[in-house]
Amino acid sequence: MLAARERGLGTCWTIGHLAYEREMAELLGIPFDTTVQVALTPVAYTIGTDFKPAPRATDRNFTHWNNW
Repeated sequence: MLAARERGLGTCWTIGHLAYEREMAELLGIPFDTTVQVALTPVAYTIGTDFKPAPRATDRNFTHWNNW
């Protein structure tokens, strides 16, 4: 993903196809019985070059230690 970004390409992980994992395996030529799909990574040229870090939640929102 970093190498793609360096070349002006955008990428992201997608998992929406997993609801149709068998059909996607057939379409993409992936052996369904022996290979587990985790994510697809679409790659495309982006519109513009004004990239900035995405907003991120603090770790306190989702990390817990010895309590919930």
